[in-house]
Amino acid sequence: MHKLYTCLLGSILLLSLTACPLVQPVDRVPLPKYKPLLMPRIQLEQAVAVLPPQNMHNTGKIYLRDPYILINERYEGVHIINNQDPANPRPVAFLRIPGNVDVAMKGNMLYADSGPDLLTFDMSNMQAARLVNRVKDAVPELPMPETGDVPAEYQLQNRPADAVVIGWQKL
Repeated sequence: MHKLYTCLLGSILLLSLTACPLVQPVDRVPLPKYKPLLMPRIQLEQAVAVLPPQNMHNTGKIYLRDPYILINERYEGVHIINNQDPANPRPVAFLRIPGNVDVAMKGNMLYADSGPDLLTFDMSNMQAARLVNRVKDAVPELPMPETGDVPAEYQLQNRPADAVVIGWQKL
């Protein structure tokens, strides 16, 4: 008999909990909207250059190659900083690489993505990086940020045939 009362009391408690929700529904937060940044392929291939130091504003990955630090500027290229004196790091150059998100080094060779292409630079002289190879369409196209949405007018199927995605801009 005692088991019956315990089971009955437990059932009543469970039913009363479901009758009064503990969590109130919340409005869905709209996803941010993005548009692809496009560049004609010919312009992408001609845009790589070593420039004077630039301001940092949207940095990504950092690579240490003593005494230099390479800092990715998302979708734009790589800052080259002389860190011989860590108390006084000195920007020395900016390697413009449209669509760049990632870099890696082996020896004196820097490997960087440029939109869908894989570029190889000779970095023997960090202040005068030299492009030595481009492999077209070697990496997947830059994906849209995971927590976003693309309005219909910016869907990639509507882009010009020679356009390459070099980044994403929040609307």
